[in-house]
Amino acid sequence: MSWLPIFNSWVVFVAIVSLFLWKLWGVLIFILMALVSVYYLISEVFSIDVRHLDAFWLFLLSEVAVFATLFVTSLWNEDSEVESISDWVELPFLGCFLLIGSSICATAYHHVAGFKYSPLLLVMTMLLGTGFVLLQLWEFYDCECDLSYCVYHAGSFCTVGLHFTHVLLGVLGLLVLFILGIEAVDWHYINLIVWYWHFVDYIWLFVFLIIYVI
Repeated sequence: MSWLPIFNSWVVFVAIVSLFLWKLWGVLIFILMALVSVYYLISEVFSIDVRHLDAFWLFLLSEVAVFATLFVTSLWNEDSEVESISDWVELPFLGCFLLIGSSICATAYHHVAGFKYSPLLLVMTMLLGTGFVLLQLWEFYDCECDLSYCVYHAGSFCTVGLHFTHVLLGVLGLLVLFILGIEAVDWHYINLIVWYWHFVDYIWLFVFLIIYVI
């Protein structure tokens, strides 16, 4: 039995309280606790020989359910008089090319992993993913509305923000894979990271269509 779930629940508790009270020290404690959690999580994962692939698919199914809920929330509260959080032909459209390009690079890496130039494909995937993260940060900075404008904007920001965190986690996963090297990582985990990245990439197409276009 692992103690990490209990520890992680405290990490989430500290994060929520710190955000509501707007306490910087709480955010710093949260970051420290999160790093400790990630370290021990990686240690536990790589020390376990038994792997359940069904658990990963259940995880993705739960993610689909969360995104579907946010999509319905945004569509249900859509108002013809309320503009989208950003023009779809500008930054969001560019984001589609970045993530589709990163997905192509990830697929190429997945098929030639272990060859001489496969790390270059992984670096290209990370660069495109990082470019998308920077693009989203610029979009948030340039946006003229916020969560408090209306329910539709709140749902839109929650959807885009949730996908943003998924991309960030995906880039971190790819970075860990790059640092450790393919020789030190079991093929099972390489599959999971690449599949997760594809999931994040293609979820964006639904986010783009529902939040920005419709």
